Amino acid sequence: MYQIIEIIKQAARSRNVLKIVYREKDGTSEGWRYVEPYSFSHDQGEDGLFAWDVAKSGIRRFSLDRINDVQITDEVYRPRYEIEI
Repeated sequence: MYQIIEIIKQAARSRNVLKIVYREKDGTSEGWRYVEPYSFSHDQGEDGLFAWDVAKSGIRRFSLDRINDVQITDEVYRPRYEIEI
């Protein structure tokens, strides 16, 4: 998970959109999701990432332990919120 966190931090600093593969609670995955990273959270013993989901046009909280893969894209985003990473 350390490597995933470092990649997220790098993308936030450079304002690059991330591609993530996220496993839902029920075990399913939508494949690559494009997100704009904004902040980390720690809630009820679970670490998470608040990010804007480009396809869903909304802010989402992703549990870090369910992010299976992450890649930085070349696409730069203009922040919608304060970036706290």
